[in-house]
This record gives sequence, structure tokens and C-alpha cells, in this order.
Amino acid sequence: MSASQSTLNLASNGRYSYTQITMPPKIRVAIICGGVSNEREVSIKSGQQVLLNLDREKYDPQMVEIAANGQWLLRSSDPTKELPEINENQLVVRSPFEAANTQDKPFDVAFLALHGKFGEDGRIQALLELVNIPYTGSGVLASALCMDKAKTHNYLASFGVLSPNFLVIRETDNDLNNIQQKIDELIQYPCVVKPNESGSSVGITIVKTKDELPSALAKAFKEDRTVLIQQLIKGREITCGVLGNSGQGECQALLPIEVIADGEFFDYNAKYSSLKTQEICPALLEPAMTKQVQDLSVKIHALLGCDGLSRSDFILRNDDLYFLETNTIPGLTEQSLCPKEAAATGMSYMEFLDKLIDLALKKA
Repeated sequence: MSASQSTLNLASNGRYSYTQITMPPKIRVAIICGGVSNEREVSIKSGQQVLLNLDREKYDPQMVEIAANGQWLLRSSDPTKELPEINENQLVVRSPFEAANTQDKPFDVAFLALHGKFGEDGRIQALLELVNIPYTGSGVLASALCMDKAKTHNYLASFGVLSPNFLVIRETDNDLNNIQQKIDELIQYPCVVKPNESGSSVGITIVKTKDELPSALAKAFKEDRTVLIQQLIKGREITCGVLGNSGQGECQALLPIEVIADGEFFDYNAKYSSLKTQEICPALLEPAMTKQVQDLSVKIHALLGCDGLSRSDFILRNDDLYFLETNTIPGLTEQSLCPKEAAATGMSYMEFLDKLIDLALKKA
């Protein structure tokens, strides 16, 4: 129901009158976070920051946490309170079918703060489409494609996007001598071993010698049944976010960031714990290279069919940009990369969240 307010007017004859103004109804937002992936804790932090920063004059938000056991929990709508421990009295919903219609007030839009599997791979997107709830970010196909790094590389290579050489190794590929031979022929040492479908750099190892390969494969296989062995390209790590819906007008590239990691690469610790990792925004690039990064990021966003927000990561070596991956639900805290990029373009965090919801509703 729409809210209303009255204004007091003074007419020229000295009489007062009231004008009733109907206010637009608040948009009811389900902030979905948590989940069952190895990025669960980061996802909850993203969800809490979204809850804290949504404009309460425009939105009526509710946090919906997917617990580690798969239960859907209706959590806080008060951003000032810490989330309590889950207990037996916690209100539980079994799916978006119930979450969509709690208290006889359907959600207008789902704000997806789920990272990793189930959040970025198209599954939650398919569930929300089944119950006709608009949602932030990319659709089913683009989400699934971007989550599969090998398929993303192969697809973009057909459009001339440069990537490091890589091998795809599956759990059934247990001939280590054959894998070693392929590395010698195509990759060379040092190389990068990482899960094909995982995020936040979990399960990644830089392998310097063949003796280190078995343990690196075992570590990556704990996260996924398919593993990439990728050429290690040494250079500057550059990342760039893009806002916009593919096929719905021009997309906006944000200002790129250069990441200088505390360690060999931008791993989980460097991203979320280290005080020594540097995130230089905007990246100190020549104007022509900044434009090249932005143009390539927009091109990749469109080729993959991304909507809302995406962030593509690159290694810059000399004047060549090597594509690493595209994230369809990047981190959403104010300290995360894309909100920093948006701030550098003059967009506040609240305006950034507004834009994501607006793009979700336009996509729907």
C-alpha cells in the first residue's frame, strides 16, 4: 500500500489548505546471502553491508540467509543489530516459494549477495525465475558460463580474447605422467593449479616444480571435480567492473583497479585478511591502456551476456591483457573492489546499490 503525507499550503486569501501527497510504495527487497559454498562468510558480510546501506526511504529490506545445511532463514531487517546465532526458534522457509510471500507481502526483487557455487552458477537464478522474482546480476546462462572458467576461456578465445594457456584435468585423469607431459608441452613451470568452479582464490596453488603438482591437484580437487592447470603470466593484476544489462543500452565501465597482493598472488588471505595488499584505484595506467581495459571489460560483459554488475580480471604484461575470469557477483562490501571503483567514478555506495536494483527491475 502506498504511504501518504500532507502538506500545509497558505493561499493568497490568507486561508490554509492541505494537499494530500501519495508516496510511492517502498520496494520490498530480499537480500539473499550465506549459502553452502566455501565463500559463505564473505557472502554474509556482503549481505550485511547491503542491508546497512540500502536507502530506507525507498526500500523495505529483509535479509534471507541460506544456512550451511541448506535451510532458508528469514533473518534481520535491522541493520544495526548483529545477526543472532541460528537457533530452533529461527523462522525457516524451505525455498524462495515461501520467502516470496512471507507475511502476505511478496518480495519485489531479490538482491543476490551469494558468492560461489549455488550463488553464481545459475542455480539460484533459475529458482527465482521459477517464482517470478526479479533479481540482481546476470541470468541463468551467463552465470553458469562465467562460473565454468574453462568454458569461458574457450568461448572468449573464439572472439580473440587473449588468455593464458591451460589444461583441463578431471578426477578420472589419474595418469600423472601424462599430465606432466602435457604441462611440459603446453604450460611449463611455474604454473597455476586451481579449481575450475570456485571463487575467492580458494584452492589455488602456484606450482614451481613437478614435485609440487600432486599436492596442488589434491588441494584443488577438494573444491571441484574439474581443475585447471594454467600458464603463469607474470605482470600487473588489473580488474575492472562493468554496470549494465546486455542488450539494454550502453554499459558503463568503472575505473580499473590495480591489485598488488601481499604474497605470490591475490589469494584468500590477501583479499580478506592482509593489511599489506594494495588496491590502487584508479589504476596508474596510461589513459590509452585504461580505455583498453574498460573497452575489453565491456566487450566481455556483452559477449558473455552479463547483466547488472560483472568484474573481469586481467594480467597486464607489457601491452598485452591476458583475461583470467569474470565474476558475476563480486564482493559487495564497501571495501570490495567494485564499490571502490564506483566510488572513484563519483558514485556513492548507496547509489551503487540503487543502480543494481534498478538494473534488476529493468531486466525483469
